[in-house]
Amino acid sequence: MLLALSAGQVGASVYFKIVEAPAVYVEPDGSSNFTVTVQNLGSESTYAGLVFRNVPEGIAIVGPRCTKWVDSGTTKVLDCMLRIEAGNISPGKYSFEVGIAAVGAPPSWHQVEVIVAESVAEAIPEPSETHVHEETEGEEGVSEKTAVPSLGALPAAAALLIAGRIKRGRC
Repeated sequence: MLLALSAGQVGASVYFKIVEAPAVYVEPDGSSNFTVTVQNLGSESTYAGLVFRNVPEGIAIVGPRCTKWVDSGTTKVLDCMLRIEAGNISPGKYSFEVGIAAVGAPPSWHQVEVIVAESVAEAIPEPSETHVHEETEGEEGVSEKTAVPSLGALPAAAALLIAGRIKRGRC
């Protein structure tokens, strides 16, 4: 029965899916912009708006209405403004749900995590570590620098060995 319901939703002429709603980092008494990316999987182009539920006390989502025209088969970024109200919230992790409102579309909800921290710069996780590898060609004197993601010594060494053989025509 669940399969039949799912198949019916996909066959609907208006069907949206939230593709991305990344975590939002804010300081107490501060505000932070966030975006929600939606995809129109239906056969009709239409307006899609954002609706919110289970918003914790002390967090207010303010700004213009988040409604945009989304063509069939396309993905669209909807911009919003998230604001932490003064004195009503302490540092910690919170969440709310964002959904899509479109006439004829079945509901689609996605949880958004809100991290409230005294210093947003310290709360945002660092991107994965990247090492710079310098390679020098002996005879030609050409120096080349490439960024290699930190995957560990063994996979990096194997990748360099293979790249060297391909470059010299040995593979």
